[in-house]
Parts: sequence; structure tokens; C-alpha cells
Amino acid sequence: MAGPGRQLTGLGHDLQLVAEVAGVRALREPGVFFTAGELQRIAAAASPDERLAGAFAAKEALFKALPPGGRTWFWTDAELVHDRHGAPSFRTGGALARRLAGRGLRLKVSISHSGGFASAVVFATWRAGGGPVPRTTGRTVRHAPR
Repeated sequence: MAGPGRQLTGLGHDLQLVAEVAGVRALREPGVFFTAGELQRIAAAASPDERLAGAFAAKEALFKALPPGGRTWFWTDAELVHDRHGAPSFRTGGALARRLAGRGLRLKVSISHSGGFASAVVFATWRAGGGPVPRTTGRTVRHAPR
């Protein structure tokens, strides 16, 4: 999945109606759900509302893909970035980066837009010997303020 010796340990998916998040002001406040850099890239996109919905879906899918437990992390600890070809990935920091490193986890993300919806899938993979085997039950999903 993400290289030799890696196992899928978490899978998250989120489907988001673009119109539902387009008017949510809290999603456009730096440091609440997105970093200032993410918000700049969203605002500069050809379709900012679609980009916002895709980024929101990606972060929701990330939360669902991670094994429960450990310290709380902030949504801004996962910054959605794109390479020169437009492929998305997460740049992590803070408590989330420490959690991923401590458990030997890596992330992959895919985002799609179609028909007024954005969809995101996140895979979390684990390398044997990279920390304790992640548990995948007992998760509570939190939602951003609307």
C-alpha cells in the first residue's frame, strides 16, 4: 500500500456537499480548522468552495482513519498540501506528528469533486516494528462548528 512491509491499519472516508460548507464562516477563520496557508490556497483556487469542501472532507477522513487514543491534536496539526502535479498529502506537526511517528503510521489521501460533492479517502498504514499495533475501535467523530 505505502511501501514494502506496510499494513493498512486505518481507512477514513468523507463525502461533503459543497453548498453545505460554502457559507460556514468558522471554516474560513485561520487557525480554527485550516492553517493560514491552506486558506490562501483555497481562496486562490479556480473554485474555492469546491476546494474548501474537499479539504474539509480530507480532514474528516483523516480523523476517521486514525486509531483512537493518545493525546488530542488540533485540526491545524494536519495541513493539506499539494505537490507540483496537484496530488494532495498531509504535512503534519504538533501532537499529530508525534502520534504518527510514535506509532509508525503514514498517511495517504485522495480527494475527488463531482456533481456538487467532494469526497476524500485517507489510508493510514503501519510498519511492523514501528510501535504498538494500532487499535481501530472506540473512535468518536468530532465535527467543526457550523
